[in-house]
Amino acid sequence: MWIPKELGWMAKRLQDGHRVNRITVRDLLRMFKAERRGLNKVQDIRMALQSLGLQTVPDFESEWIDGPIRVCLKDSEGIHETGSVISVEIPTAAGGSLGAVAPEDIEDVEETGSPEHDFSDDGSGSIVISEEGIVETKLDEPPDPTFRIGNLPAANKALVTVGQDDSLAKAVTKMLQFDYSQLPIMHGEREVKGMISWRSIATRYTFGGECCKVQNCREDVQVVDANGTLFDAIPTIVKHGYVLVRSQQDRKITGIVTASDLSLQFQQLAEPFLLIREIELHIRQLLQDKLSPEDLKSAIPEGVDIPAPTSTSDLSFGGYVRLLQKPDVWTKVALSIDQASMTAQLEQVRLIRNDVMHFDPDPLTSDQLDTLKNTSKFMQQLYALLP
Repeated sequence: MWIPKELGWMAKRLQDGHRVNRITVRDLLRMFKAERRGLNKVQDIRMALQSLGLQTVPDFESEWIDGPIRVCLKDSEGIHETGSVISVEIPTAAGGSLGAVAPEDIEDVEETGSPEHDFSDDGSGSIVISEEGIVETKLDEPPDPTFRIGNLPAANKALVTVGQDDSLAKAVTKMLQFDYSQLPIMHGEREVKGMISWRSIATRYTFGGECCKVQNCREDVQVVDANGTLFDAIPTIVKHGYVLVRSQQDRKITGIVTASDLSLQFQQLAEPFLLIREIELHIRQLLQDKLSPEDLKSAIPEGVDIPAPTSTSDLSFGGYVRLLQKPDVWTKVALSIDQASMTAQLEQVRLIRNDVMHFDPDPLTSDQLDTLKNTSKFMQQLYALLP
């Protein structure tokens, strides 16, 4: 089993009683020469961590890909606290470093009191906590691998904010500059004072109230925990147009998720499935009524004991590729294109399809998505030329 030397070095430091710096999930993937958390790559990383007696906190598979994680000894609940050396450079294979931890970089989580809240259960397993100016929905924390709202890129993007004593002109200017429909009213990274939006400004103007400062046009703000499920947050986003996302670890507001962000996320999730569906249906159309029962049976790999397929719809995508690689089947298809080039392209699609159907937590790379789009367009052109 291959173990990256950077990870081995970290294990040695931790076993010697020292602390190493936090890295991101993407940093960990790069150690294993990967961009995404595919099924096989996740297994490789877990085996390497286990062999070294290590774990990541939080778990690298459920954290946002650019979110920070700590590598620590498996028998510790968090960070290995033994030893006094805490400024550590982690060397990389390229000769650089993943950075260092200096004493001032070690965060002490701010302890806050527990203000009185009004709790209500909306019947869906979510608890709504009401404070002055804040409506915070405490979403059920799901077991892995439920998709959390904190996994969205927008939930981890720096916020544009205003203060409650800022002028209304400043808020309007920022909303126009960045094409935002609303802005959080905040004091620091944790304290949310409310929200200002085009709707709240229009409402204030309509009723003729004073409207020269941000606080004059504020409205209650919607906040959810980063560990809450995306689907539990959707009703709040649909109703209000956004939610602010709060980290459970340090109580900081880490980002804002809007209805537009949801649309982009669902496009990102759905597009690979729809492209693969289109490619697969085009292949079935190419092979339809051209194959004998013997041809269909030859698509099953040797040594695999499964019922013989009775139609092309019974075949796997790999079965399609194996059939098109056979000279006699290719002759029956009667396409005036290069067999090797086409089957090589479909083999790439097969590998991408495996990633997609294993529901990997990371989106496809731009190269993978381009492969699907190009193949889909190519298959459309073939379909148009069919007699």
